[in-house]
Amino acid sequence: MRNYLDVLQKIEETGSRAWLVGDTVRMLEMGVQPEIITLALDAKDMYQVAQALGTGTVDARGPYPALRGEILGVPFRAFALRGETIEDDLACRDLSIEAIAIRSDGGIVDPFGGRFDIRNRVIRLTGDNVELIDADPLRILRMLRFAAELEMDIFWKSESDVRAFLEVQADRMNDIPPERWGREILKGISRRPHRFIELCEDYNILPFFLNELEELKGIPDGKESGKTLYDHVLNVLKVIESRLDTNKIMQSQAFVLAGLFKSVGTRTLDGSDRGRAADRLITEYMTRWNIPSETISEVLAIINGYKTFYKPVTEEYFCRDVLEYSREAVEIALMFARCVAYAEGFIDDFREILDDNAWNLKQVLRRFDNVSLQTEGNTRYMTGREVMSLLGMKPGRRVGELLEGLDMAVGTGKVSSRAAAEAWLKAQTA
Repeated sequence: MRNYLDVLQKIEETGSRAWLVGDTVRMLEMGVQPEIITLALDAKDMYQVAQALGTGTVDARGPYPALRGEILGVPFRAFALRGETIEDDLACRDLSIEAIAIRSDGGIVDPFGGRFDIRNRVIRLTGDNVELIDADPLRILRMLRFAAELEMDIFWKSESDVRAFLEVQADRMNDIPPERWGREILKGISRRPHRFIELCEDYNILPFFLNELEELKGIPDGKESGKTLYDHVLNVLKVIESRLDTNKIMQSQAFVLAGLFKSVGTRTLDGSDRGRAADRLITEYMTRWNIPSETISEVLAIINGYKTFYKPVTEEYFCRDVLEYSREAVEIALMFARCVAYAEGFIDDFREILDDNAWNLKQVLRRFDNVSLQTEGNTRYMTGREVMSLLGMKPGRRVGELLEGLDMAVGTGKVSSRAAAEAWLKAQTA
């Protein structure tokens, strides 16, 4: 805490008062160390503050310009006060647990009982003010996201107010820009995807941002189990959620999105009817949510490829996939197959195959890693220029083909040194 107060005092030396606010204070109250601190300044001109500090840059994107920088080794982002006082600013924040401030002298400003709500693990609209929802209905999704992520309950008054709002003004949810939906959805599913989607279902807002997921509730799984495809999606998200905190591979944004979109655009449990139309639908959603194209490609690769791993996969196959999609993408798809098997109850039928496939992938990756160890960080034993010099070749497609073939030879264990690489190349042109 002392270091953070020093940051505030450093800023106040420029003549602008400053407070720790928002997620920073909430995290400190919960005993969590923030990686970056959030500040509120009474300055109207961020550029003047940046100039006075001699550090930081002003990011003018979005509705609220932010000063971003580092002071005393602490990364920060600072926003101008909304209103004339810190109390005015806090009143504009949607949740009480985010409406707390700390002054440079260590004093707490908590006009809406946010610390009390943190201790009691409840999510409450700031000041029990339903007008905050009327001003921006997306705050409903933020409320659910925080409840899921922080594993807190929603305060009865806030729940009642939100449900009453949705009963008469649910159509206003359609006015929320898709990219804003996307930001909150990604945050909501990043830590507690199962809990977040359950809350969205409970408040009947799934149709507003992913209607096709809602429609899966009406499609039986075909196993006479009484379950629908929607139930199976929730099961997959539940398994993913149970492993997120301990498995770095599964913390990939693409991994959780694949769980969310796994059955979208299909009407069968095994997805045997999926095709390009389903891929287009998923792509359209994620594009509207402003998700990067490379992440979209990873999601589709996982969904379309994970069933491959329920059969024995050769090292050659893994090698081709690693070279085409990246090692991370292949590791994610294999782990996704395991999660689906657990979620849908057939892990015992495929555990041995999945373990064998994981072993084969591990061997391929180990061989590629050995190249880096032997070459001080290079991904290949030889560059294209070195291949041309060794074989007396001119630039052209053939050089690229030889390099790709050499990659396969390395991944499958046929080549394990620079000398072996040279011998392999000479053998291909003999």
